Amino acid sequence: MTTTLGSFDTSGVVASLAGDEKHSATELVEILAHCRSIIASADYRMLCAASLIHDERCEDFLVEVGEHDSGQRESADEIMAAGMDHLAGRDPRAEFGPDGLERATAEVGAVLDVPAAKAREIITAGDTARYRLVFTGQALAVGRIDLAGFLLICARTKLVTDPDLAKILDTHIAQALFERPPLSRARLVAMVDTTVAMVDPDALLRRKERAATDRDVTIRPDRFQPGASRVSASLPMTDAAAIDARLTAMADSVHSGDPRTRAHRRADALIALAAGLDYLTCGCDTCTQAVDTEPDVEIDAAVDPAPAVEQPAPQPIAPPVGPARPVFHIVVNLSTLLGLDDAPGYLDGRGIIDADTMRALFADAQREFLRRDDHARAAAAASTYAPSKKLEALVRAGELCCTFPGCSAPAWSVDLDHTDPFDHRDPHAGGQTRRENLKPLCRFHHRIKTFDTRWRDYQSPLGEAFFESPTGHMFLGNAYTALDIFPALGPRPKPDNHPARATLADKRSQARAAHIRTIDRYEDADPPPF
Repeated sequence: MTTTLGSFDTSGVVASLAGDEKHSATELVEILAHCRSIIASADYRMLCAASLIHDERCEDFLVEVGEHDSGQRESADEIMAAGMDHLAGRDPRAEFGPDGLERATAEVGAVLDVPAAKAREIITAGDTARYRLVFTGQALAVGRIDLAGFLLICARTKLVTDPDLAKILDTHIAQALFERPPLSRARLVAMVDTTVAMVDPDALLRRKERAATDRDVTIRPDRFQPGASRVSASLPMTDAAAIDARLTAMADSVHSGDPRTRAHRRADALIALAAGLDYLTCGCDTCTQAVDTEPDVEIDAAVDPAPAVEQPAPQPIAPPVGPARPVFHIVVNLSTLLGLDDAPGYLDGRGIIDADTMRALFADAQREFLRRDDHARAAAAASTYAPSKKLEALVRAGELCCTFPGCSAPAWSVDLDHTDPFDHRDPHAGGQTRRENLKPLCRFHHRIKTFDTRWRDYQSPLGEAFFESPTGHMFLGNAYTALDIFPALGPRPKPDNHPARATLADKRSQARAAHIRTIDRYEDADPPPF
């Protein structure tokens, strides 16, 4: 009997899609959220199915092995030989063909039409969801995270090998996922790595050793763009951050008239580094244009011309600031820096780093100390549009990335946005430059918030940044921040009965209700077809 997979009746799908065309944007947003939950639930079931196939194929393999080899050894020499094979890394069962994992990998890969490596990742994740991170797997099953998020958690927790510690880790991660709205990738990574450092500090050191062991650089033809090649590297986090920062510094060292985009300049900077240069040659007109030293002029033979003055051609100008110096930002507790504890730090754009690595990076770093009372001191500049350096450091250090929902742009490379617009005519009238009115936003989301007035944003006294979409849906953008990692930056209390929560909840409900009423009036006045 031959079974064909993937055949189904499409009439129901087509009918539902036709019905979606009649829904409003508000209803379509609910459909998006529903589809996300359904996909996550289906992915969880897929992982479990792959894991169950793995279990069954392992049983089949063991039965076949048992038919030929009972595992018993009749002499000391046979026992010794088996022990030596184990020490040498030889599999005594290799002669019986592919094992259970290999058989399941081939089967899952054929069904899902994915390479063997991807099929093996799915099987391993299924085993993790069923046996190791059970509660976190349930978060995937009910749509609190997506498949990519769960695979990320599996990868970043695999070095916690103690079963008891793995159970504790699973509990803490699942609790954080169920207590908070969905997190962006940067916030999810920070939360998971912080939890790993709390439960099993040695795992950070093992991760550091693994990163050093697995370092590699590959250069291959680009499969999707003929004539181009793709460069990829697996490097320790700090080394990668240093290279990234140097490329950015070199790209920013040229004159403003350089016609290349920043991406092009970073690519050229990498080529310059490979050529042994520590700077990027500027490409602006002033630095590159050649001047004709022999002007084409007709000269009368009867006139004794004056001798021509030879003018040297201008040479390309070196970068205006000399060799580019890489810059990256680290947030750390002073107690850790002084060696009083080994709490991890946060490397902007990269994530959690262990204490020893962090202290080594701080050896020649420029330091800025933030204190609890710095918030009051920074408020003295509230009447100016640009925040002071101290206030800017407080805002950026208190966040992990852009505060817009789902965005992971690093906090130190994005804009600082006034939640309530700054009043340039009368700074005391509203929108002052204070900590509670500032938040990091990447340039894309900053422009969306500024020019698309249907988007609204609110910032609570608790430091929470809420965004209301054009359809009236409310999203919390910074459910996990650096304040959760470094409480000394300024504790953010979250009691359920805090008066600020009730006030803000009422304000959001009233604004959302008014917005929905406006949409209803518009649709009643101009019903389909528009």
